[in-house]
Amino acid sequence: MFIKSLHLHNFLFFQINIFRKFFFSLSVNNVFSMSLFQGRVNPVNVTPPIQAVDQDRNIQPPSDRPGILYSILIGKPASYAEYFSLNQTTAELQLLKPISREQYQHLDLVIKAEQDNGHPLPAFANLHIEVLDENNQAPYFQVATYHGFISESALLGTTISSSANLSTPLTIIALDNDIEETKDPMVRISLDNYNSIFAVTPSGIARYLTLLRPVDHEEQPSYAFTMTASDGVQESSPVTVNITVIDANDNTPTFPNVSYNVNVYTDMHPGNTILQLSAVDADEGPNGLVSYKILAGDQGHFTINDYTGRITVLPGVNLTMGRSYALTVRASDNGPASQRRSSITTVYIEVLPPNNQSPPRFPQLIYSLEVSEAMRTGATLLNIQATDRERDLITYTILRGDPNSIFEVSQTSGLLLLAKSLDRELTDHYTLTVTASDGKPDGTSTATVNIMVTDVNDNDPEFGLLLPLNLTVQEEEANAFVGQVKVRPVTTGFVSIINVTRSFDLFRKSLINAEIRITHPKCFGHYDSLTQALDPDLDANITYRIRTEEARELFAVNSLTGELRVLHSLDFEKLLPNGTTWNFVVEAVDGGSGKMPPGLASVTVTVVYLFSVLSFFVIFQGTAASRVHYKVDLEQFPYSTSIFDVEENSGNVLTRVNLNEEPNTKFSLAVIAYDDGEPVKFNKTLVEITVLQPSIIPVFTQEEYRFSPVSENAPVGTIAGVILAAAINQTIVYSIIDGNEGEFIVNNITGVISTAKPLDYESNSSYVLRVEADSMRVVSSNLRAPSKSNTAKVFIDVQDENDHPPEFTKPFYLGGVAEDAKTFTSVLQVQAMDKDTGNYSAMLYRLIIPPTTDGKDGFVIEPFTGVIKTAIMYRNMRRSYFKFDVVATDDYGVGLSSSAQVVVSVVNQLDMQVVVSNVPPTVVEQNKDQILERYVQDQIPGAKVVVESIGSRRFGEGYEQEDYSKSDLMIYAIDPLTNRALSRQELFKFLDGKLLDINKEFQPYLGRGGRILEIRTPDVVESVKKAVQSVGYTEGALLALAVIIIMCCIPAILIVIITYRQAFHIPPVGRNDK
Repeated sequence: MFIKSLHLHNFLFFQINIFRKFFFSLSVNNVFSMSLFQGRVNPVNVTPPIQAVDQDRNIQPPSDRPGILYSILIGKPASYAEYFSLNQTTAELQLLKPISREQYQHLDLVIKAEQDNGHPLPAFANLHIEVLDENNQAPYFQVATYHGFISESALLGTTISSSANLSTPLTIIALDNDIEETKDPMVRISLDNYNSIFAVTPSGIARYLTLLRPVDHEEQPSYAFTMTASDGVQESSPVTVNITVIDANDNTPTFPNVSYNVNVYTDMHPGNTILQLSAVDADEGPNGLVSYKILAGDQGHFTINDYTGRITVLPGVNLTMGRSYALTVRASDNGPASQRRSSITTVYIEVLPPNNQSPPRFPQLIYSLEVSEAMRTGATLLNIQATDRERDLITYTILRGDPNSIFEVSQTSGLLLLAKSLDRELTDHYTLTVTASDGKPDGTSTATVNIMVTDVNDNDPEFGLLLPLNLTVQEEEANAFVGQVKVRPVTTGFVSIINVTRSFDLFRKSLINAEIRITHPKCFGHYDSLTQALDPDLDANITYRIRTEEARELFAVNSLTGELRVLHSLDFEKLLPNGTTWNFVVEAVDGGSGKMPPGLASVTVTVVYLFSVLSFFVIFQGTAASRVHYKVDLEQFPYSTSIFDVEENSGNVLTRVNLNEEPNTKFSLAVIAYDDGEPVKFNKTLVEITVLQPSIIPVFTQEEYRFSPVSENAPVGTIAGVILAAAINQTIVYSIIDGNEGEFIVNNITGVISTAKPLDYESNSSYVLRVEADSMRVVSSNLRAPSKSNTAKVFIDVQDENDHPPEFTKPFYLGGVAEDAKTFTSVLQVQAMDKDTGNYSAMLYRLIIPPTTDGKDGFVIEPFTGVIKTAIMYRNMRRSYFKFDVVATDDYGVGLSSSAQVVVSVVNQLDMQVVVSNVPPTVVEQNKDQILERYVQDQIPGAKVVVESIGSRRFGEGYEQEDYSKSDLMIYAIDPLTNRALSRQELFKFLDGKLLDINKEFQPYLGRGGRILEIRTPDVVESVKKAVQSVGYTEGALLALAVIIIMCCIPAILIVIITYRQAFHIPPVGRNDK
C-alpha cells in the first residue's frame, strides 16, 4: 500500500502581537504534496517541504532568533498516531506503518508550528490526507457462472438476455476492491472464445453481452466460454458463460420427394396405411412440430393423420379398380400464426385389383420387330419379360401364331428365339401371342409380337402368263400417260401393269378398285384387266423396257417406274383403216444379281375417240362458282341415304341413326358436288363405307392420366408421361386431338408425350389434353372412328421454378425520421413482388449501408416484413439524410435478388405542419397520406408526404387543452431533388391554398359534415416564438438594471481609490517612534 499524494489544505491562523518595540508574525505554506511508496525509507518526501516562516527576520544577532518546533496537534481518526509522526525541528513527516484503504480512505491532521523561546506564538494548519488505492487487488465477478439466452432471429447488436422470455438483459458485474463499488472499475473483460460472435460492452459497472454475428440454433444450439476481467495489472479468475440459442421459426418443413406414386388395392380396409409421409423441420419445439393436411384431390376417399402423416382409406369407401387420384398434401409447422411455414407435395394413387390377384404385366401389349429371312437359327430376337406385383415366378409360352414352331420362348426368362430358318417367300410376317402366367387362376396376361420378315435377293422376277393387258390412249395427245408398270408393296411382292384412264371428277379421292371399266355409246366396249407378274423378292432392282421394236416408235416406258407413255399425237380417224390397237411385249429385268432371266408381259393399247371421255370444268377462286356444296343422291342408293348423310358445306359424311349393322357390312353412297355458278356445274363420286368391328377400336387403360409435374425449365423434348391403349391384333396410332396449343407432342407409335416447346408456369400452370388412339388400319384408310373408349384425358401440371427475380413496387423509396425518434421506430416499409409461387416468392430483405466513421449503421430492417427501423438516435442531425440500398432475395434468402434505393431524411417539428379536422383521429387514418401527397406533388413532382403522428386536437393557451372529438394530423414533405424536408412555409402554402379541394377528396372518409378546419404550425414552434418574444422583453429589463448598478457602483469605486491612496502614507512596518 502506498500513498500516492498528500494535500495539506492549510487554514492559516495569524496571531499578530503589536508591541511598542517590535512586531512578530508566523506563517505556514498553504499546500503540501507528497508521494509515498511502500518500502521507501522514511522520511516521506513532501513537495514543497512543510515549513513555517518567522517574520521576525531582523533580530540581531542571528543567534538570538528563536527556532520553530513542529508537532501534530490533533487528527482524525484517533489512531492517526499509529501511522504518522512529525519531526519537531525538520518537519519531516514519517510513515510508521502502511495504511489500508479498505480501512481508511482519508485522514485529517492539524499541524502546529511554535517558537522555542518560551513565547510559542503558535500557527496552525489543517493537513488533509487522501489515501489512494494501490492496485493490489485482483478484479472479481459477482457470480461464478452466467447463463444467457438469445433468439436465433435476433438482429446484430442485440443484447443477450438473462431469461428465456428475453425480457431482461444479462447483467455482468465485475468489481475491484481497489475501486469503490459505486464507481466504474474500468476493467477490461475478455472472452476466451467466440470473440467474433459475442462482445462485452467496454465500460460501466454493469456490462452486457451483445451479438456480433447471426447465430443459428440448428447449427449450434448453445455456446460455452469463459470470461476474465483485468485492470491492467491484476486478472480475475475465469467465470463460465453459457449462452442458449432459442429456436426461431426460420426453417420450412420439407418433404424428401416432390411427389410420391403409390398403388392401392380394391380390397384395402379403412385404416390401412397407404403411405407414411414424413416432412422434416430443422426447428425445435412448436416451430419444428409438423402437422399434415390434404388440401385437394382426395375426393372424400382418403384421410391423413394430422401429426403422423399417415394416409389411410376413409371408412365406407369402396375403391374402384383403374381409378387414380392426385392428393395435394401440405406440411406446416406450429410456429406463431404470422411466422408459420409450410410446403406441399403431391401423392399419386392408382387403384389396382385385389392384392395377390393381379396377373403379370408386360411392359407393353404390342411388340413389333423386323427379322431378316437370312437370320441364323438360335438367335435372340426379343426380350418380352413381364413383371409380377407379387413377385411370383412367371412362365412364358407362345399361345398361337406359330403353327410350324418357327419360334420359341424361354419359359423362365421371356427371351424370344428363332428355332427354324425363315423363308419370306412362304410367310412374310407372323403375329405371335405370348403369355405370361404366375400359375394362379386368372394369373395370365398376353402380349402380341408382330414379326415382319425382311427379304434378301434370292429370287428372280417373273411375269405370270403372257396375257394381253389392255390400255387405252386418247388421240391427238403427245407424251400422254398410257399406263404404269410398277412393283407392288412389300407385303404382296407383285409387279403390276396398271391401266390409268383419265378421270375428271373433282374429288380428292374416288373409289379405287383393282378393275376399271370404261364404256361409251359411240365406241366399242373394252375391258382393261390387271395383269400381275410375281416377284418373290422385296425391293428388287427392277428395270423396265419395251421389247417389241415397232412399238418403241409410238410408246416409251420409264425404266425405273414402268410408266408407259405415247410419244406422238395420234388421230383416231387416221388410224381407223389400219386399226386402233397395238400389241407389244414389256420385259422387267432384275438387276440385283445380274443372272436372273427377265420377266415378260404382253401389253395391248387401244386408241379411243376423244369425246368418249367425260368433260370437266375449271373453278376460279373467289367467284360464285368456287363455292362448292355437297348432297347425297337419294335415288341411286336409297337405303344408304337413310343411314348416312353429308354436310352441305364441309362435305363430312355423318350417320343419321345409331348403327346396328353387322361388322364388315359395306355401304355405297353417291355424293354430288355442285357450285353456285351460272349455270350450275356438278359432279358425282362414289363413297364406300365399311362398318368396323368393335374389337379393332382401341381401349385406353385409363380414362384419365395424371403425370408428375413437368418443370417449367424442362428442355424441349422432356418426357411428361406415357399413354397406353390396347386392341386385338392391331397396331395403335396415338394423337392429341384437343387442349394442345403446340406445347406437347405425342409419339404416335409409343404413346410417349413430351414437351414441344418451353413451358411457363406463370402463363399456364396446367394442361388438359384429349388424346385418341386408333388402329393403323383405320388411320391408313382415313376411317377414324372416335368413341368413348379410344379417347382419354391427360392432366399435366407445370412445376414452378425460381425463374423470375423479385421486383420492388418502387425503384426508389423516400421517407423521413424525426430527430427525437426512439431506437427501433418504424420508418417505412418496402415490398418486393415475385411472379413465382410458394417459397420462390417468399422474400428476405437486407440493407446495404455505406460504412460510417463510427461504424454504426443508422437503420435496420425486419428481414421478412421489409419494415425499416431506426438503429441510432438522430439528435442535432436535422437537414441530414441517409442513402442506402435494400436488397430482396426470394426463396427466403437463397434465390434470386433485386435491389432498390432508399433515402431517409432527418426532420424535426420545424419542418412540419398540423392538419386540423373536426372528426376523431381514427377516421383520418384511411388514405391520409395519398390525398395530401397529390397536392404537394402538383408543385414538386415526386415529393413524399409523411405522417408523423395522429392525435386529438390541441388548443388553448400553450395548446394544453385537448378535444378528442377532433384530430391533429402532423405531417411533413420530402423533396426528392434535395432529399431534405420542404420548409414549413412552403408546405403551408401548398396545402392551405388547396384546402377546399382537399376537403372534397377527404369527404368520403371523413363522413357527413367532416372537414379540415385549418393548417397550423406545430405546438413546439409556437412555444418557441413566444419564448423568443419573452426573451426580448427580459433583455431590455436586464440592460436597464445593469445601467442602474453601474451608476451606483461609481461612488463606491471612488471611495476605495481614495482609501487606498491614504493607506500609502502609513509608516513602514517595524519603524520605531522616538
